[in-house]
Amino acid sequence: MNKKWMASIVLIASLSFMTACSSSAKPETSPSTSESSPVSPGAEATAPKPDLSGVPDLVATVNGEKISKADFTRIYEGQFQQVALQAQMSGQELDQAQLKKQTAEGLVNTELLIQQAAKEKIFATPKDLEQALADVAKSNKMSSAEFLKSMEAQGLDEKSVRAQLRTQLEVERLIAKEVGDFKPTEEELKAAYDVLLQQQKAKGSPANTEVPKFDQIKSELGQQLKLQKEAAAVKAYVDKLRKGAEIKMYM
Repeated sequence: MNKKWMASIVLIASLSFMTACSSSAKPETSPSTSESSPVSPGAEATAPKPDLSGVPDLVATVNGEKISKADFTRIYEGQFQQVALQAQMSGQELDQAQLKKQTAEGLVNTELLIQQAAKEKIFATPKDLEQALADVAKSNKMSSAEFLKSMEAQGLDEKSVRAQLRTQLEVERLIAKEVGDFKPTEEELKAAYDVLLQQQKAKGSPANTEVPKFDQIKSELGQQLKLQKEAAAVKAYVDKLRKGAEIKMYM
């Protein structure tokens, strides 16, 4: 397992799939999938599977740093199930060729950020690392020891987990330094809420899927808008890094 894996899991969504997500930066207000979008009994059997045919052993190089098929496969398979489910729920056909291209580009972008963090000497301290480990364990409702044990069961030993967490921390700090923080204005929040109301009205949604009051979802709206703005800013920053980089794609 290499250093790219955990950082890529966090960053691929904003760097590769931002275009797909930016059109709906509103919180989900409809009932859960099991209530609103029942899946037919044979759906799981007919669900698409990740197609790795045509993926070369060397996917790309970024300033001489190799991105291998193993790097690509881990990220692609990790993203595939979620994207496939979303496509199935929306009734759209999953374009694996496009998804593979987005994944490869996302890995390149992530590698650029990793390299830039090292270039700017952004390093996480042992104390930072312990806190990050405790935080990620807590988010999974585990102790640090339990989390490490669960990762080991998935093929990641403690050394690998700590190395990946360190890389993630350093990339996040680079982004915070270069991009900064975003706080949506009251006007932006209300505009997003109005869009949400219009969408629900256009759908002709039944009463039980009525949009909550503004004050009830204001916090969620703020988080969604913040993520959308950050993703756009990160993409702009990565585009800038790409201009000065030597990138070779092999797929």
